[in-house]
Amino acid sequence: MRNRQNPPSPRLRRARPLISVIMPVYNAGRFLPRAIESIRKQTITDFEFLIIDDGSTDDSRSIIKRFAKRDKRIRMFRNRKNIGIVRSLNLLIPKTRGRFVARMDADDISLPNRFEKQITFLEFHPTLVACGGQEYIINEHGKTIAEKYFPTDEKTCYNMIANIMVIQPPLLMARGEIFRKLRYSNHTFKNDDISMHFKLLEQGGFGNVSDIIFKYRKRVTSLTHKNPRQVFFLALLVRLNAIAKYRYAPSFINLLLMGLEAFVVAILPNRAIISLFEMIRHTKIHKERVMTHLQYLFRSA
Repeated sequence: MRNRQNPPSPRLRRARPLISVIMPVYNAGRFLPRAIESIRKQTITDFEFLIIDDGSTDDSRSIIKRFAKRDKRIRMFRNRKNIGIVRSLNLLIPKTRGRFVARMDADDISLPNRFEKQITFLEFHPTLVACGGQEYIINEHGKTIAEKYFPTDEKTCYNMIANIMVIQPPLLMARGEIFRKLRYSNHTFKNDDISMHFKLLEQGGFGNVSDIIFKYRKRVTSLTHKNPRQVFFLALLVRLNAIAKYRYAPSFINLLLMGLEAFVVAILPNRAIISLFEMIRHTKIHKERVMTHLQYLFRSA
């Protein structure tokens, strides 16, 4: 008789984690230890942390290896050459096993209660497929320079996605069984995040935790600061494509604002575009009141 290999004992099988965290890394050695530690210090400890080094030429790889030796929840992967954030994320997604999948960027910081707040929010709102939260904006030295607020309820998020990012991409947490079926689209200037948001939105609603649970690092070398006009119009094309491709139905107010935004961005110089964007979304003065008015406007749309 042919010898049959016995299946592994259930005790030897790795338990399914509650959360799978995915993080691409490329030459982020300066900020990477803080980013990794912020995940390790979460109040919810039942997670796996999948980190892929995307062909870094600095000390990022050695930093990841050092943390992986110290913490068995960290699973390290490596691209021999740089292939970009989109392809790196798409390599990690099918390797996840958690009930929830959380994004993380190598230069940002998750506050200790981030996962706890997001999971509680998703459990309380079973129709939502993904959520984010509110955040501090920090500079390259880690100093808080502003706060950024996002809409919290499902209807407002649906309406406002035609005009703004309703979830900060590295703050995204989604239901694992849905997220694993999707992949990022390889657009220029990071508009892959917009496409993914519309793909998720086709499966269910969005929302945001009302508390600040994240520190998003603003870097002057980002593509948005170098080419704000080009980034805007590429994002606009992705949003227009989503109207047809992902069954998104914007309101008349959404379409009106899209046209108004396009006109303003077309006539302003790059520096003025950046200043205007920061004044609207990052200002510390009356930020909560502004977001309250926006939510009322779009919830009524």
